[in-house]
Amino acid sequence: MDADAPPPAADATGRVWRGVMAALALVLPALFFFRATFTRDIFLAGDTLRAFYPMRAWQASRMAQGQFPDWFPADGFGQSFPAIFISGVFHPTTLLHLVLPLGVAVKLTVLLCFPFAFLGTAALLREWAVPRAGALFGALTFTFSGYLVCITNNPTYLLAASAVPAALWGVLRFVRGPTPARLTVGGLLLALVAFGGDAQAFAVTQALGLVVALSEPLKAPETWARRAAVCLVMVATGGLLAAPQLFPAVGLVLTGEPGARTVTEAQRFSLHPLRLGELLLGPFLTDPVGVRGIPEIVVRKLVFMGGFTRAWVDSLYVGTPACVLALAGLGASWRKGRTWVFVGAWVLLLLLVLGSTLPVYGWVYQALPLWRPFRYPEKLASFVVLG
Repeated sequence: MDADAPPPAADATGRVWRGVMAALALVLPALFFFRATFTRDIFLAGDTLRAFYPMRAWQASRMAQGQFPDWFPADGFGQSFPAIFISGVFHPTTLLHLVLPLGVAVKLTVLLCFPFAFLGTAALLREWAVPRAGALFGALTFTFSGYLVCITNNPTYLLAASAVPAALWGVLRFVRGPTPARLTVGGLLLALVAFGGDAQAFAVTQALGLVVALSEPLKAPETWARRAAVCLVMVATGGLLAAPQLFPAVGLVLTGEPGARTVTEAQRFSLHPLRLGELLLGPFLTDPVGVRGIPEIVVRKLVFMGGFTRAWVDSLYVGTPACVLALAGLGASWRKGRTWVFVGAWVLLLLLVLGSTLPVYGWVYQALPLWRPFRYPEKLASFVVLG
């Protein structure tokens, strides 16, 4: 018997755990979105109707004819469809359109994001030796957070955000035991974030992957030089596997104007500091159904949307228990250097999400030319919620 193999009882417990988590990953989102699951209702809010449906419909029509969707004629004088990063032309869920009607395929695309987020978060936490109960709680907190639920109004960003935990899990697994198989899995999961259609999420996930990798304690006889090489290989693999989506978009940026022409435009949809209370209390300012108890005219004076008539998402809720447990975890591990690396990364993301409220986003915009095509700081709230 292999000395490193787990005892039979532990192995059986692990199989039961994985089976339970797989069942919960399917059942809980189906019940949470019961109207989408058990009726003909479909997701239509926001850019789901304005952008996601038209692009998916056009791509589906091309694929049905056995043609690659290379040129999109409906945008101005036309342009390369893969170069439109938000098209998500290479995402695996586009294959659903070959066998399902448009509305059903989009509905299933949205619903599948939640099991993926659930399992990815649980796997990441278990990889960090978080107890099973804690991993389950963390997976529930992120999967059904206000941000992920509300960003169903724009599936492009839901696809990317839901893949981030699994991508970080893949990076961590490769760093702890570099093998060709783990490199392939980690690279594909990183590329999946890009294939979702959110270039900024892909860039931030790559950066967080480096943070996770470099903060991992060295094991003898590993050296920092070897760890750095492992990190570079992982980043390069993720980038190369995402190249079919990245390279056309880079070519478009180099020959045209970036999405955010000025720092002011880039910082539209900045998170107002008052909305940080939503992490604990729920959408007391931006809830659209009129139950917040604060008159609309007061909200509009308190929360400036950067020229828009709505917030990027209507809720950032994660819950008071999750916030209290996060602080308790910080108190229990404050002596570990890795803890403060993660806290520093989270604080930086929080400062970026606040956008025009603080000068930090503007500094990054000016200092990093590759950051300039990105806009709407509130998109980064998914990372704050995950943290």
